[in-house]
Amino acid sequence: MRLESIPILSTLDGDTLARVVVRRRYRAGEWVFRQGEPTTGLWVVLEGRLAMERVGAGGNVATVGLWVAGDVVGIAGLWDGSGYPASARVLDTPTEVGWIERRTVLDLHARVPAFGLAISRTLAERLRSVQALAAHRQGRPLGQQLAAILVMLHRRMGSEVRLTHEDLAHMVGTHRETVSRVVAEFVRQGWVETGYGAIRVRNLGQLAAYAGLDDRDQDS
Repeated sequence: MRLESIPILSTLDGDTLARVVVRRRYRAGEWVFRQGEPTTGLWVVLEGRLAMERVGAGGNVATVGLWVAGDVVGIAGLWDGSGYPASARVLDTPTEVGWIERRTVLDLHARVPAFGLAISRTLAERLRSVQALAAHRQGRPLGQQLAAILVMLHRRMGSEVRLTHEDLAHMVGTHRETVSRVVAEFVRQGWVETGYGAIRVRNLGQLAAYAGLDDRDQDS
């Protein structure tokens, strides 16, 4: 993916991008950064996917985000230098990310208004997504939670959601076997079909209706 095609980076000229962006490549299973490590800078996914995984107080692992090409990662601790709230695990080989050192990001934020505005918009979108996901999970049966997540992932990844049942289990805080039973029911209903390491959405409307998502939720 070209740097200039990413909205937050399109605000910078080519010379600046060449000077400040460091490209790094990873293989599936590697870690870009770990939960609690000091925030070193801003990361942008150029190719592949990252799963953001957070370890809770009880040691349980929860997948709190899934970032694909064009997504920005690591914004939370830029201003105060706090640690990363979750770990970034690489899902695909190859995965390529761009990295901009923290002090450089803060300098660009102050000097380039369009860059600062783009970061603010990204933060607002991220907050809205978190609030929407939390709202749809609150007090709902597991099947509806999983359906809502599949609908949201469909919007980000297309009809083929390339995640394992284990990955989805981390996202809803349950066991892989439980997710497999729910997905099998979705297959029986004709809403999805499954393949190795992927779920293909066949009937987005029915899946969204079961999740309790209205048209506005689907388009946001």
